[in-house]
Amino acid sequence: MASILAISPFIAALILGLLLGVAAMMRGIDRHLERRGRVAPFNMPTIAAFLTCTGAVGYPVARYTDLHPSIAWGIALVSGLLAAVGVFWLLAGYIVPSAANDVEDERYRLQGHPARVTRAITEDGDGEIEIEEHGARTTVAARALSGDTMAEGAEVVIERVEDGVAHVELWSRIADELRLPA
Repeated sequence: MASILAISPFIAALILGLLLGVAAMMRGIDRHLERRGRVAPFNMPTIAAFLTCTGAVGYPVARYTDLHPSIAWGIALVSGLLAAVGVFWLLAGYIVPSAANDVEDERYRLQGHPARVTRAITEDGDGEIEIEEHGARTTVAARALSGDTMAEGAEVVIERVEDGVAHVELWSRIADELRLPA
């Protein structure tokens, strides 16, 4: 049985690895892949895998066996290295290449983007909305998804842009569906 000083680095590695893993999931895998053209071997997911596995394997080995601390550390570090290599292999060999091959459907590029009606949208015709994107304002023909009339100045949300026409829904209707304040 090991002392708390012998097992605390493993607990710290496990916790830090789990936190980095969550951060990697929230941030994404590799935001600069297009610029580099490859996946870096030392990225957040591989470091998270290394630390998590080192802590998860090292703690029980150090805590519940009578192995010399250097052997426990060796087992933990080799396990962490294998986990990091496995994650890198998955990222570089499968996940990133398949994501790079996905083609974004341009119709849905602005989905969820807020806009304001600048020319009323009628039941049987198109109106016009103003969109602010990257600091620039542009106007686009618009049609109501529901077929309702939308007054000038109404706040809308874009569902898709097809053939130069934005298909929109009133923000107040979406807010009601989501039970958010309008």
